[in-house]
Amino acid sequence: MNSTEVSSVTGISDPCAAWRGRLAAALAERRAAGLYRKLDVVESGTGPSIELAGQQVVQFCTNNYLGLADDPEVLAAARDALARYGTGAGASRLVAGSMALHRELETALAEFKHVPAALVFSTGYMANLAVLTTFAGPQERIVSDKLNHASLLDAARFSGAYQRTFPHRQYRRAAALLARDMGGPRAGGQAFVVTDTVFSMDGDVADLPALCTVAEEAGALVVVDEAHATGVLGPTGAGLAEAQGCGARIAVHVGTLSKAFGSLGGFVAGPQEAIDTLINAARPFIYTTALPPACAAAALASLRIIQRAPQRRARVLALAGYVKAELVRLGFDCRDSASPIIPVVLGSAERALAAAAFLRERGIYVPAIRPPTVPPHTARLRISLMATHTDAHIEQLLAAMRQWAASSIGESNHE
Repeated sequence: MNSTEVSSVTGISDPCAAWRGRLAAALAERRAAGLYRKLDVVESGTGPSIELAGQQVVQFCTNNYLGLADDPEVLAAARDALARYGTGAGASRLVAGSMALHRELETALAEFKHVPAALVFSTGYMANLAVLTTFAGPQERIVSDKLNHASLLDAARFSGAYQRTFPHRQYRRAAALLARDMGGPRAGGQAFVVTDTVFSMDGDVADLPALCTVAEEAGALVVVDEAHATGVLGPTGAGLAEAQGCGARIAVHVGTLSKAFGSLGGFVAGPQEAIDTLINAARPFIYTTALPPACAAAALASLRIIQRAPQRRARVLALAGYVKAELVRLGFDCRDSASPIIPVVLGSAERALAAAAFLRERGIYVPAIRPPTVPPHTARLRISLMATHTDAHIEQLLAAMRQWAASSIGESNHE
């Protein structure tokens, strides 16, 4: 086939025809393997009940753990900021100036995380990218949990540092990697140990005291991504480091404003020198338009609610504990979940798709999670709970899961 073909519609040569053909063939392979993805259209807000393609369903897939994305106080803060500041920040903060809202949010986040300073980014992905590409380079070493979020693994690769992963939560292996890599041309460079605190697909948590001990013995610094823990775990909701009493042993904390905070954005919290370095050297900060002011205002309002309403996180954790216990009793593999994220590991992509369709028919929206998002042969439902789910919502979910477990397809999950 020639690389340039003539379109049967326009009669004009099409230089992209061969390329599009290769893309179509690859997409067909995805469909055949049960790995093709499409976007479902949501026609409402992101509360427990949503309108999906004209159908009212109860969703158990959002990261809006505390139900703050549509909280009246948060919405009012966003509207006020929209009226005062407009829809966008206009440019990066180094070019167009730093809005007072950004500074107010950063001051509040630093106090929340019990560190000297914080810096807000447009997304959590950009925050992780900024940290590792700024603080690590060819002379540094990065050791990461293999199940870290893609943003951390990508950032480690993009940094140019010597990077290795250790099996999930196997900290002795992390210690061995740090010891093995002590010699050679990178002997003088800084080593970093990087982990999620709550793992987004399994819902389990890191053992931060153990990891900090490993890092300290090797002279390494610990970087944590608290994306799924911020607002949910800890006495004040500051995250897993607070819950496990080791915040002072962490060099850099990364968090997000798009999950429990119900807004958009990411942040880095840590020493003043680290934050000043990011302002001066982090490409994802320097070359990105600042967070829209309405998002900053919404996040600030959410933070205030998190600090004064511990019952929200108590509610979502209680619901998660109850749902997990019921699913385990039914024989489902929920791994070691200890958060609002509950995996129901089903194995094949086909089985996960079948389970998602089964629930959808019963008014419940939980999309199938398939490779490469999760490892091969671990396709699953990823159930996530919200503080604003009602008891009736929970019973609707469990009733459907009982029906699935009793069905011929569901029974094969227990073999």
